[in-house]
Amino acid sequence: YVLKPTFTAQHIAHLDKQAKLSRAYDGTTYLPGIVGLNNIKANDYANAVLQALSNVPPLRNYFLEEENYRRIQRPPGDIMFLLVQRFGELMRKLWNPRNFKAHVSPHEMLQAVVLCSKKNFQITKQG
Repeated sequence: YVLKPTFTAQHIAHLDKQAKLSRAYDGTTYLPGIVGLNNIKANDYANAVLQALSNVPPLRNYFLEEENYRRIQRPPGDIMFLLVQRFGELMRKLWNPRNFKAHVSPHEMLQAVVLCSKKNFQITKQG
């Protein structure tokens, strides 16, 4: 569950109604959805955007349930879908009530942004 968290429709419906703190492996407490994102080189600007998007309920709810986008038909070789997959993974990690730590890594999501933007956006330079 920690590596690939899943959410039921019932759990998603109650996310905004409960403010239950979770306990990380190291004993620190955190509120799911309000966790830190690791800073990798110069990606603090992207972390701020990802945090903001993760707290837009309709967007968050859609991406927490992987079934919503798992079977979307796309043309062969379409790498843009990688953004959808990675964003969904990040949302599930941010909202996971059983994280090891009170922060998560946006590395895979940021790699997808670099790849899909054909390196117009980098994690090594402020954007």
